[in-house]
Amino acid sequence: MSTSLPTNRGQIRPNEMVKDASLLILLAAARVMVRSSGVLHVESNHHRWKLLLQRGGIVLMEEEEKAIANLNYKLASYNIRAVSERLTLEQHPTKMASLGLVLQLYKRCPEETKNSVKEIIADDLLALFLEDRFSFVWQPYPNIPTDLPVWQFSTLEAEVNKEVKRWQQFEYTRHPYQKVQLLDAEGLLARVGNDNFPRFAKVSTGQHRISEIAHQFKQPVYRTAVLLDKLTSNKIMQILPLQPLKSSALEGAGGSQTTLQTPENNGPRIFVVDDSPVLLRQFRDLLTSWGYQVRLTENALDATQQMLAFNPAVVFLDINMPGLNGFELIKQIRRQPSLANTPLVLVTAENNVANNVRAKWANCKFIGKPRSPEDAENFRTQLRDVLREMAPLPTDILI
Repeated sequence: MSTSLPTNRGQIRPNEMVKDASLLILLAAARVMVRSSGVLHVESNHHRWKLLLQRGGIVLMEEEEKAIANLNYKLASYNIRAVSERLTLEQHPTKMASLGLVLQLYKRCPEETKNSVKEIIADDLLALFLEDRFSFVWQPYPNIPTDLPVWQFSTLEAEVNKEVKRWQQFEYTRHPYQKVQLLDAEGLLARVGNDNFPRFAKVSTGQHRISEIAHQFKQPVYRTAVLLDKLTSNKIMQILPLQPLKSSALEGAGGSQTTLQTPENNGPRIFVVDDSPVLLRQFRDLLTSWGYQVRLTENALDATQQMLAFNPAVVFLDINMPGLNGFELIKQIRRQPSLANTPLVLVTAENNVANNVRAKWANCKFIGKPRSPEDAENFRTQLRDVLREMAPLPTDILI
């Protein structure tokens, strides 16, 4: 395996599907591809997007099956009603569902259309940046319409990275595409009042995304996420985990395939359960660089079955997770004969006496998540020491 990008004289090879790429690799590839014109098809474990790239930036970005709805949401804030979905550009080689509408609307109301497209790109990039692993295919198209604005990729990347840092501060909310389930109707009524209760109850049935709830309340997604995080902390709401895609849509988009990952490791197997895609990505990058084999999951509900198949040497797990908390998951794990003696390590931001006591009672190690950049080195040292004790590498030398 190779960690380098597939290139052809410095260019990404067209129509080749790259699999199992980290966000860093995807962004590195995108910085190369924006020098040309074409469509970048991206697929994470949970969602799919298309990015129309040209002249150093992004012209348009769409989430699969949400392109027209998202465009209508944005245009509605400017009191503009988009035309029917029937006017999508099915015959255009790019297959960008909203391109036809955007071209028409830009002629009629350029400023509002430009702002709407920019907001969609920012929202979709945030969702993409908060994901973990990716597959992608680059399809060049030299004859893309040139009368639309181009948003410089470097500027967008810097803006979205700032937003990602804000989302990383949430305790429960991890992604704008997560859905919300009401747990305590009386608690919600007391919190939001009689006038607002019906609106909140309607969008908290497990069917609406956080981003869709924000559209309903006509407020920024981050502001909605702040409120929902507080309601979840008070056990009034539950933030549901993202659902995995059932199959890949990129198999037919590209020809040959390339898997981008770190060199094949033969070290001990490590399993990590956490509902934060960012933390999972950091765990993967760090542990694989040390030589470990790593398996990750955001879904605590099916984590035990994945462990049974993976047979890990050590399991790291969060405490506060939707659907099943860390201590409930420990009980599930210990009921499995093949996992009964597997070392478990709790990793949580709530580094308090109560959790330390519960961890010792459950015969687990305990590591506090870093709360600031200054804590990162101490966390790395603790992690290294725990692994040396529980799952040493053949050389017992960690980088």
